[in-house]
Amino acid sequence: MNARRRWLLMVVCLVAPMLLFALLRLPTLIHQPGVQDEQWFAVPGFTVWREGIPRIPYVPTRNRETLFENADVCLMALPPGLFYVQAPFFGLFPPGYATARLPLFLAGLATIGIVFWIVKRLGGSTPAAGAAALIVSLSRPLMFTALTTRPDLLSALAGWLSILAAWQMLRSGRSPGGRGGSIGAMRWAWISGALSGLAGLFHPFALVFAMQGGVAMLLGTTGVLEKAKRAACFVAGNALVISLWIPLIVSYPYEFRSQFFANVLDRAGPGLPARIVWPIPSLMHHAGLLYEFAGPFQCLLMAFGLLAGTALFWRHCALPVAERKGLIALVWSSVFLTATVAGLHPTKGYWVYPFVWIVAMAVIGLDGFLVGLGQDLRTRLTQRNALFIRFVLLSLAVLMLLPGAGLRTTWVYLTHWKDPSVYAPAFIHGVLNDLPQQGVFYADLSYVFDVYLSGRETRLCQERQHYWGDQPLAYTFLLLSWEGEDAGWANQYGGSHVRRIGNRQRPQNCFVDLYRPGTDHTEPSEIATQRGDDDV
Repeated sequence: MNARRRWLLMVVCLVAPMLLFALLRLPTLIHQPGVQDEQWFAVPGFTVWREGIPRIPYVPTRNRETLFENADVCLMALPPGLFYVQAPFFGLFPPGYATARLPLFLAGLATIGIVFWIVKRLGGSTPAAGAAALIVSLSRPLMFTALTTRPDLLSALAGWLSILAAWQMLRSGRSPGGRGGSIGAMRWAWISGALSGLAGLFHPFALVFAMQGGVAMLLGTTGVLEKAKRAACFVAGNALVISLWIPLIVSYPYEFRSQFFANVLDRAGPGLPARIVWPIPSLMHHAGLLYEFAGPFQCLLMAFGLLAGTALFWRHCALPVAERKGLIALVWSSVFLTATVAGLHPTKGYWVYPFVWIVAMAVIGLDGFLVGLGQDLRTRLTQRNALFIRFVLLSLAVLMLLPGAGLRTTWVYLTHWKDPSVYAPAFIHGVLNDLPQQGVFYADLSYVFDVYLSGRETRLCQERQHYWGDQPLAYTFLLLSWEGEDAGWANQYGGSHVRRIGNRQRPQNCFVDLYRPGTDHTEPSEIATQRGDDDV
């Protein structure tokens, strides 16, 4: 195959999975209302664009147990990297949940490119790299993390790049070049540390990459002094980037102590050393989360990729023995550390990180196995037979990926493009047009951001006692959708049902149940009169 055809094949194998991902996921990004955790992580990017400070204006709670005490002042439950990445998008596109998701969607496209690059970088063929990219593009781990406004995927993206930089550092250290090679290795060590620190600006889960990268600094055949220099560069890169959070911490120390400690440290369970020494509770906890996250077929695919991929990669990959050992250790440590570093935290998106490594290792190993069959005189395959086997194996993998891949949802959105019955922005705009501008509006996660953007005084509807205590709640309307109805929050807030707008006959449909205060609740204006407060 000449150079032009090789280049064309590479472009097709990379671009086709990206286009497929965009076709399958963009309709959902544009149409769906807010989903789990987006009530927390969508609006701070908007406030950064307008004010420079990430906060949740519609959650003025003062209860530390909510994890979001004073979040209307400054959101410090997690590092703020996501919000500062989101901010420019709010300057370019209309504000809303869809705009808040755009950085994650682009990170999804970048993830497809990274797995393609990993496979090529570690000796896989171009078709193998394309197969890995296709598998990742159809996967549930990428679907959820690229369509939900959470920082998990951005942190993982920086983590993959950090580890690849550390890998390049080790390769630079082995190449001849004397002092020049040493300087190049230290440069890569600093880049790896800086990328690890960037991952930490998105999420504390970056501790996984920092631990893996730190071990990489101590590997290789160089002397102790050289390894110490690399480690120092790695630590310096981490510290320099993560220190960008310090001005915000200094400005809002109480919010940092209250939110970050409650959200990250208190929820992880026993200390990290204890979880590493005795990982069984964490592994069992995350086995359940992974089953929910990836689904049964993709969990089976991951398990096969981890076990069979390890054997195939070790026996059939053309890389040096040290690099083969390194990647196998990297993949298995990614699985172990994902569970133990996250601990008993309920978030599932972290698993996209080891998933990509598993896919890359399994595809490279299988590719090497098939190449070996073609070269073995006893089992020599014709080119046509080899292509047929590759096609069958890839087809089996794709068939395991299709259940739960969101195809039905994509079809509904494509065939009802921007129809208000399924297009959340148009639907809630129509609902709000029939409601007064004045008053206090409580809404659950589906539409709270939209209600806030309408200029109305907005509060997030959550567990009443947990978030708002026993204080009397003055509101004009409750707007409850999937979460609010399933949780029965209308009863907690003493709401009297007015009417349902839309319907929930299928999961993609938009609907809200509209409530007014019951007879034992008062209007905001009445409470203001009782308090002598004229500014309502």
